[in-house]
Amino acid sequence: EVLGFGKVIADHMLKCTWRADTGWAPPEICPSGPIALHPFSHVFHYASTCYEGMKVYRDAQDRVRLFRPTLNMARFHDSCERMCLPPFDQNALLRCIEQLVRLDADWVPRKKGYSMYMRPLAFSTTPWLGLTQCSEAMIFVLLCPVGPYFKSGFQSIKLNVEERHIRAWPGGVGNTKCGGNYGPTVLPQIEASRAGCSQALFLYGKEQIVTEAGTMNIFFLWRTEEGEEELITPWLDDGCILPGITRRSVLELCREWGEFKVTEKSVTLPPLLKAAEEGRLLECFGTGTAAVIQPVKSLTYEGKEYELPICATGEASGPLAMRLTETLVDIQEGRIDHEWSTVVN
Repeated sequence: EVLGFGKVIADHMLKCTWRADTGWAPPEICPSGPIALHPFSHVFHYASTCYEGMKVYRDAQDRVRLFRPTLNMARFHDSCERMCLPPFDQNALLRCIEQLVRLDADWVPRKKGYSMYMRPLAFSTTPWLGLTQCSEAMIFVLLCPVGPYFKSGFQSIKLNVEERHIRAWPGGVGNTKCGGNYGPTVLPQIEASRAGCSQALFLYGKEQIVTEAGTMNIFFLWRTEEGEEELITPWLDDGCILPGITRRSVLELCREWGEFKVTEKSVTLPPLLKAAEEGRLLECFGTGTAAVIQPVKSLTYEGKEYELPICATGEASGPLAMRLTETLVDIQEGRIDHEWSTVVN
């Protein structure tokens, strides 16, 4: 009843160790608990680490399910490669994860809206202060039962447009799920809270290019000046945003529905604010593993609040965000039979 996020750890964790001279040792599933590392380990000094975010769901037949896990393995592998951490066999790691899930399946909550969060992480344990190529590393997979993301029900939030603190830029690591991308976003989130908002909407450059909202990918449904309804989201081309699994799922669902134009492109702030003032910005929402879909009701820029239609209606979400939420959750929890949801036998 009181489950938060990341506060309770399940009984077991997966541990994999690597050395440059011997490669990967046999994986171990061991009791969850503290680990001992050399104080010179690169992870402490140079943030040589990356991670993934996944969830395990329980369906009406009491089976446990994973949502598009091969995409998480591929992204985890790409992140490791960018952080110069050792490559791994994606299928083998997924099989190990499935065995961990089987062992701790009783930790997957049975209550609607609850799930078990899974955190694969990799980091360099190279015991030298010199900034050198990784010679020792570890992968851990941790399990954590979690409650609903929305404690008081499905709610929309306000975003504070953030220009001073830049989350990512072309040529950087914005498309990598490395730890160094996330710690620095705490301060902008605190400042957003002081401005009466829940999260920051990050920009970069003189063109005010939109990247992400907090730790989420961001979508806008608008009516163009030509009168066409279009769903837009920042593209992956410049490497500034994370290729989110939920983001990809939203794009694929909306293109399958075929009810409006769906576009990935460079998104800038001025046209969005103009559309909001003219009543053409119909919906805005973030996407991610934790919340699935997070509706947005306003954007605050330079002290002015630009409201979306749900502010006037008092609804928690626009119709598209609600439809996407219901569809994705039904797939994740097995109510809709879909190839994206796999049963862990």
